[in-house]
Order: sequence, then C-alpha cells, then structure tokens
Amino acid sequence: MTNNTAAPSLADALKEQTREAHTRAERHPVQARMVKGQVTRAEYAAWLGQMLPVWRAVDEGLRMAAARDTRVAAMLKPYHPHAVRIEADLQFLGVQAGVPLPATERFVSFITGAAAGIEVLGVWYVLEGSANGGRFIAAAISRALGIEGPEGLTGFNPHGEAQRDRWQAWRADLDANHFTESERAVVVSAAATSFDAVWEIMEDMQARAA
Repeated sequence: MTNNTAAPSLADALKEQTREAHTRAERHPVQARMVKGQVTRAEYAAWLGQMLPVWRAVDEGLRMAAARDTRVAAMLKPYHPHAVRIEADLQFLGVQAGVPLPATERFVSFITGAAAGIEVLGVWYVLEGSANGGRFIAAAISRALGIEGPEGLTGFNPHGEAQRDRWQAWRADLDANHFTESERAVVVSAAATSFDAVWEIMEDMQARAA
C-alpha cells in the first residue's frame, strides 16, 4: 500500500521551532534602532561591514552545496547571491567593510562548516528570510539618512516588489524536496544557531560602540 501522506512543511517547522531565537535577535537594541530609523550612517555602514563576510560565506557555501546536492541546486536562483549587493551599498556610502568582529568570525566559521552538509539551508533560511522585514528597515533608514534608494539599501531590500513572491517560491522549493528526519533536525538547528549568531554580532557591535 502506497503512503501518499505529504511530509510536514520544513519551512513551517523552521518558522515555529526557531521562533524564540528569531524574536530575541529582532528585539536586540541594534536591530530596534534600525527598525526605528535611529541608526547613524556610521552604525548602518558598520552593520553592512559585518554582514559582508557573512554573505560571502553563504554565497560560496550555497554554490558548493548546489554542486554536490541537487536539492540545493534546484532552490538556488540567479538573484540569490547577496554579497555583491552589500559591496555596492558600502561603495555607495563611501566606506570600507572594516575588520570582522569576533562574533562575525565565529559565524563565518560556522557557515563554512555548514556548507559541507545540508545545514547550510538553515543558515540560508535565516539570512534570505531577513529580507521580509528588511524592506521596512530599508524604508526607515532611507528616511533617517536621506538615502533615496534603491542604491545604498539593497542589502536590506534586495528584491523590491518581488520580495513576497520570491520568498514564497523559496519556501515552496524547500518543501518540494525530501529530507530525512535527521536532515530536518540539523537544518532547524542551524537556523536557530544562525539567529543566535546574528544576535551575537549585534552584541559585539554594541560593545565596540560603547
């Protein structure tokens, strides 16, 4: 007898099982200032500078994973590589990326390790999904810093009006794949670790500013 029961949505599991870590990260004071448009130009540039090595690691990790795993390859689209957008934003602001903070270095190391397995999807879920709220942060920063956009804001708002459709497509592509229970567990764990890593980067940023 054939079992036609669909596997539970991994996209939904990621959302539900990382909710606490997600909430903690988005409530960090650095994040709150960005949401409210209260960051200075220097703080905004500092955030982009820390995200640049993170996204470079993600972009390379996904490229490597896609070459090895057809499930990742099926999800990866030409518009997904993101480091180039942050580089362009920093160039627009006229600043260099600066030295990675200890928390950033730890996250990059984690991403590099995750790229060796399916856990990279958990990292990608967190960072690609951040563009959902990033559109609103970009609007707040635009008003606060007088950046008309889209130039200078694509790190937060990479997809513009296509954001919702592209995110829904990402979720659908994820759920179209089959993952074992152990694979699902490591993807969710990697996502939770990634939210914590983002929180730690903001902690380091705040400590440096102090």
